[in-house]
Amino acid sequence: MTSRQQLIPPTHQSVKAGFVVYSPGSEYRSIVILEEGELVAREVTPPHSVVFTMRPGDLVGVAALLEREPFRYELSASKDSKITLVTEECMESELKRLPLWLLALIRSLSAKTHQLKRATVKTRVQNSLKSIAEYLSHKPKDTEFNLAELIREYCFLTKISTAAAQEDLKSLLRRHLIKLSQKDGRIFCKIADPELLHIFTDYLRAQERGVEYAPYKLNIVQKKILVFLSASEGIKPKTGPEWITFIHEKFSDADVSQWINLLKKEWFVKAEPNNPDCDHFVVNRLQVHYYLKALRYETNIRGVL
Repeated sequence: MTSRQQLIPPTHQSVKAGFVVYSPGSEYRSIVILEEGELVAREVTPPHSVVFTMRPGDLVGVAALLEREPFRYELSASKDSKITLVTEECMESELKRLPLWLLALIRSLSAKTHQLKRATVKTRVQNSLKSIAEYLSHKPKDTEFNLAELIREYCFLTKISTAAAQEDLKSLLRRHLIKLSQKDGRIFCKIADPELLHIFTDYLRAQERGVEYAPYKLNIVQKKILVFLSASEGIKPKTGPEWITFIHEKFSDADVSQWINLLKKEWFVKAEPNNPDCDHFVVNRLQVHYYLKALRYETNIRGVL
């Protein structure tokens, strides 16, 4: 029997719209070449987002055969199409006819192409929960976003998988940091409070560094001072010694070291930031508000609801 007789030819098929050409659960691997029509690759997990669309002349599955890399999308016809399937047996029968040097060159080029492809889709995000919280913290409050479109945009920007994004959204939902609603068969996402997502992001960042989140390190005296400062309005600027006396009169167990700690926490700032000779301080209401909000929603942030 000659080598020509041992060849296994490719398979040509005509498929109807909706036909599943390939599913990740299939035990067979093959290169799919689109001759006519259109194929779409979708995520196998809800909402089954379209990853890419194939046009005539496009092919997929080379890495699946040469590098044994699984193709993780479902490939289906979006319209009546004609395809060519190069099976594993077909590919091997062709490769046996090639010189060893050419076969080695093909495998080397395939491996390098595969590495470049993985580099373009590999996410650099180490903490996906922090990433999506930070992403949503920049969205406006009380605006309804189509959840499928929101996930698609986020995954496109970060290259995080749809499944991972969905799990992270569930975590935010359990913490009541986002709200979901359903209208006309579609699910919408609303940001409950962008500032809370910002606080949650800072909390996760502290965890990554292996340090305790600053608002949750406050002692009893500091918490009392925090509540007092948040409720006090119209306090005139004071010098450091004047603030120490003022705070000590309100809280007898607050001393000089407490004032130094409050400065480090930026609860007080100079009354004239651009004046190097200024020795008067005022309450930094933004920072006080930040600490107070982090404490009020500690159960949401820690996720112990």
